[in-house]
Amino acid sequence: MGTKDSPHILALGTMTEFYIPSHKLDDPRFYHGTQTARSAIHEFLMHHYRAYTQSPTPVKGYWIDPSAQLSHDVLERFEVSFNHEDEFDRLIGFLVELCQRLSEEAIYVTRGTRSYLVTKDPSGPATDAS
Repeated sequence: MGTKDSPHILALGTMTEFYIPSHKLDDPRFYHGTQTARSAIHEFLMHHYRAYTQSPTPVKGYWIDPSAQLSHDVLERFEVSFNHEDEFDRLIGFLVELCQRLSEEAIYVTRGTRSYLVTKDPSGPATDAS
């Protein structure tokens, strides 16, 4: 019997991670009313997926912004797992809204071995096409 066939193992699906700027998580200016981004993320993930992992240890992200300048931010990582693509679509919809409320151009997401930028605008973040 292989490990994956063990009655002691419950498959949770594909792991999905996303990263949010640390300084915006607890600042109510970046969300509606008194609900912070951290509390909105917690509420959404628990309601829809019943579990998640959050890494409070800051992670630094670096990228070239639309004006060709090096940018960076300190981020916190959130992780959730599920099997169905409609659940991924639901999470992406939430992250689009979060991106807009936090005034972020994009949120970095990984699902399995794939990486994505979830953007606040349907056309994506402004980039230099040259």
